[in-house]
Amino acid sequence: FPGGGGECPCATYKDLYLRLRKWQIALKKQLSRSSFPRQLELLSRTLAESKGAQMEVPGQYMHVKEPSPDHHVKVDRVLPDIEIVERCGAIHRRITLRGNDGKLYPFIIEATGASIGTGDERTLQLCQIMNRCMDKEKQARRRHLSMHVRPIIGLAPRCRLICDDSKSSSLMTVIAGFLAGLGQTPDAVAINYHTKAQQLAARNAPDPLMSAMNEIADLIPDTVLLDHIRAEAATNDKLWSFRKHFATQYACSILAAHSLQVPAASPDRLLISVKQGDVTLACATSSIGVDPSLSHMPGFVPFRMTRMLTTIISPIGLEGGFSAAIAAAAMALSNPTRQLKHHLYVLLREHLHAQGPPKPPATTPQAHAEHNKQIVQRATQFAGQVLERVSSLSPATSMAKAAEAGRGDELPPPLNYKVIELIRAAADTHQQMQMPPLWHPWA
Repeated sequence: FPGGGGECPCATYKDLYLRLRKWQIALKKQLSRSSFPRQLELLSRTLAESKGAQMEVPGQYMHVKEPSPDHHVKVDRVLPDIEIVERCGAIHRRITLRGNDGKLYPFIIEATGASIGTGDERTLQLCQIMNRCMDKEKQARRRHLSMHVRPIIGLAPRCRLICDDSKSSSLMTVIAGFLAGLGQTPDAVAINYHTKAQQLAARNAPDPLMSAMNEIADLIPDTVLLDHIRAEAATNDKLWSFRKHFATQYACSILAAHSLQVPAASPDRLLISVKQGDVTLACATSSIGVDPSLSHMPGFVPFRMTRMLTTIISPIGLEGGFSAAIAAAAMALSNPTRQLKHHLYVLLREHLHAQGPPKPPATTPQAHAEHNKQIVQRATQFAGQVLERVSSLSPATSMAKAAEAGRGDELPPPLNYKVIELIRAAADTHQQMQMPPLWHPWA
């Protein structure tokens, strides 16, 4: 934003952020004045007057089973109120459909860029294939392992419907609600953390990041998320069931994110269903084939495992049911009879076509053939790397290596020692502090 004399008033990234933050606050104030539900008849009279079993509820063709249109839920009517909600740091409209079964089906209308939308949808397809592989494995079925996927229905190149849960909220929303009682905002805490660390570094203080982190930890306890869930749970049994389901859901999600090289989720992209404990990594786009310098989030940690998540899973649960769920899911996905590599190859080839460099001009057919050959080679290479990351966490791989090593009288390492090492790397506070302040490593 250059000034009148041509000079830029934003000398640092902090000045630029504060300037953008003022505009964000002004826009949110303007939005809060019009955040009440709008009437559908003022926006689309056609939808307001549509009644009867003329259209199916979207998202019913996402299952692996053969579709049965005769048994699909039909749209009875569209509710007259169009709500405005915030998801992943953006504002969207939410439309609610009432099916002929009497249930309500809320959907978010998202207008997004083509590259982000297709990447998110390809990750969804891979997660569905992984769910199918885990459903065929005995150890995974015993633990009820699966990933919660939100159906995404494309309406236009830059518009799509995303199935929403009115009971779900992001980790950022929970933190913001807690800080609102203290008269602060998450952005102000992030700026204070960055400023405090710079001041301590200027004084040559030992470990300035840890000192600044401890001050934030005194302000925000690690039980904020657990207290929020406990307030919604009716009984202790419900709370225990929630924590167990949350641990298995999050274990499957981070295994898929780790294998597909999805960056560690920020608080606004980690959606948690307060009612059931389902976990959704929103805007989860794979960074396979992307230049690391262009990544929006550095990879200091493999996935998000900060203080609040460690508390809700519990330290015992991390090395118990949580690590066992990751190991069982990895064993199911690395089973060669599931043929996961072929599905990975097809979807990664599409991913590289969308994310890679543009095609050569049409006047050179040989260049086209060479370009397609490179895409095929890279897709095969990346599919093998994904399977290698999954297999490294499988207990079957650990057993095979232990049998080949033949340590004699030495005790072999645990079968899930690779999973334990991965969890410890993600929960390392020093590595988390290397992430940007807006990643909120204290959350």
